[in-house]
Amino acid sequence: MMAHAEIHQDRSIDAADLAALSGRTVAVIGFGNQGAAQAANLRDSGHAPVVGNRDDAYAEAAAEEGFDLRSITEASAAGDVVLLLVPDEVQPDLVRDEIAPGLRAGDVLVVASGYNWHFGLLDVPDGVDVVMVAPRMIGAAVRDRYVDRHGFPCFVSVERDATGRAWDTTLAVARAIGGTLGGAIVSSAREETALDLFSEQAVWPAILDVVRTAHRVAIEAGFSEEAVLNELYLSAEPAEVFAHVARDGLFGQLGLHSRTSQYGQLRALTGLDERGELASRFARVMHDDILSGAFAREWSRPEAGERLDALHREVAASPIAAAEAEVRARLGA
Repeated sequence: MMAHAEIHQDRSIDAADLAALSGRTVAVIGFGNQGAAQAANLRDSGHAPVVGNRDDAYAEAAAEEGFDLRSITEASAAGDVVLLLVPDEVQPDLVRDEIAPGLRAGDVLVVASGYNWHFGLLDVPDGVDVVMVAPRMIGAAVRDRYVDRHGFPCFVSVERDATGRAWDTTLAVARAIGGTLGGAIVSSAREETALDLFSEQAVWPAILDVVRTAHRVAIEAGFSEEAVLNELYLSAEPAEVFAHVARDGLFGQLGLHSRTSQYGQLRALTGLDERGELASRFARVMHDDILSGAFAREWSRPEAGERLDALHREVAASPIAAAEAEVRARLGA
């Protein structure tokens, strides 16, 4: 699959002006975690959207919160600025069948993930701007940080500027959902997609493997399941450490640990080869799986969902998963 042409922007985030949304109807498609949060933020910013959703519990929630609820087809046709906030895997068919028919020249399609656009999976009519406003935060935090005025990281880009005004709309949407409170990051669908997939397919699997391997080695050394699992993660100490990494820096947070811990961590870190097997594996994931489009092609196959279910069953049967279930049961967790 070929990627769409990348557009580079150098427009200042300081230029974000809500006036770019004045007189335009904003439609939020999907009232899940991100959709509910962004719809509420838009309304509080003075741009109450129409909401398009299937007839399900999410639609009931939108109606209960007083939004103008419509079918996806109706909301898309009503919207001049359409926010696509449904899962990646359903977007191509949904855009083709229910959203694209209602889009007119001069409208704007806003994606919160660059995945489908970058890999050429969205068929958007000519004359329609395509832009990205991608919060780097879960939906609940997008809402909470807007209310608290703390802000959250947000990637923004213009992928197709059919009108010549796409950048103004991008910044206005980002500001309306709270994405400029902390300073939005000018990016691209390609960059957002590659880094997101890289975290999911390289960084987090490596972390999970570290924990899994540490569990096996510690148990083989004769230590109890309760002690091992609490030391590794059940105590939530790693979550606290990562929170301080975000606030104080990767190495700045070391000052919060004992000097014994600092010495042990840094001594072990300097003994690791930065260009070793892990770096080679990460490079293969980035280039062979992600940038080549191999993963996107695999995930687009009809049998991919069944493969995901099989993978869930496989890890659920692993020793560490079984041990965790037993420990949680004994602790009443």
